[in-house]
Amino acid sequence: MFNKCLSGCGNEEEFENCWTSMITKYELENNGWFNRLYDLKQKWCTALNKGFFLARIRSSQRSESTNHAIEFNASLTTNLTEFYGIYKNTVKHWRRTEQQDEFNCSRAVLNTGFEMAGIMRHASEVLTLFKEFQKEFMKGISASSKIVGDHDTTIIYMVTSPRGESNNEVIFDSSMKLITCDCLGFEEFGMLCYHSLRVLLINSVQKIQDAYIKNRWTKTEKSEVWDKFGRVLSITSQAGKSIPWRHNITRKFYNLVLRSEDNEDAIKIIKESLQRDSLAIDSLSCTESVRMLSSGKSSSNILDPACSRTKGRGKRAKWHFEVSKKKRGGTSTSVQANEFGSKTPKPHLF
Repeated sequence: MFNKCLSGCGNEEEFENCWTSMITKYELENNGWFNRLYDLKQKWCTALNKGFFLARIRSSQRSESTNHAIEFNASLTTNLTEFYGIYKNTVKHWRRTEQQDEFNCSRAVLNTGFEMAGIMRHASEVLTLFKEFQKEFMKGISASSKIVGDHDTTIIYMVTSPRGESNNEVIFDSSMKLITCDCLGFEEFGMLCYHSLRVLLINSVQKIQDAYIKNRWTKTEKSEVWDKFGRVLSITSQAGKSIPWRHNITRKFYNLVLRSEDNEDAIKIIKESLQRDSLAIDSLSCTESVRMLSSGKSSSNILDPACSRTKGRGKRAKWHFEVSKKKRGGTSTSVQANEFGSKTPKPHLF
């Protein structure tokens, strides 16, 4: 029963009934731990967090999902070099899997147990999570519904789950084709729940409204992201278009230098090629700034800034042998360093 209270209830009323029956059955009315747990129900009960987009990911699944996705075969004795190799192999695996998934999503033929028509066909054309949509659609076919109220173009339905364990209220606007459900499944997952799909099926809706299609679940999301990135670069700076080429060509030249650094003949070839290519680029109709950067010259002379004298002592501090002695006349002379052996020591010292 506690597992049902944790993640098996559809709304707050169902949670309260399940919690009350559990407390009564096991006589936990005076249990302090359960009382404190009930006070924190907003933090752990999924039925009380329906209005937040969670993509059906629970907090307890975070570490397990991360470990499964990364698939690190590391241990406590793994050094940094081995970790980097594992990381590179993992990223390579991600890229290969992503390319295969994109190909299957765009080219594969979807197989269903019934004819693809209406709202199902539209979902197969735009959604990447079509299997999840198909599961919700099949549950909607098995569910039952009845009209409990209407006002002008607004119709209120009561949808019962296939097994009859829960009822949900669905409000449908037949003129605008807008729909809301009190289970808040769309707000939580970004896809219409089977209660809403049941009502849309009854009213012969052939297409999902754009308001109920999240961009993150569409097939064109990645292309739209790259198009948006390109538009941002073109707006901010025209030079931004050359950033990918610059990074690519820099990496290739760097690898070439690494391959030739231990071979004198290879170093000579690179120097000659660099000089020849520089002359060829200078001969092209490039801008004056590019030619100046390639030749390393500048038309303006950079001068040292003007010296400013700060407050306090403006002269260099003297060394100990330069310190002057004060004499009676008020003049000062510097102490001259005597050569060793030029002065006769006093007799009493011997």
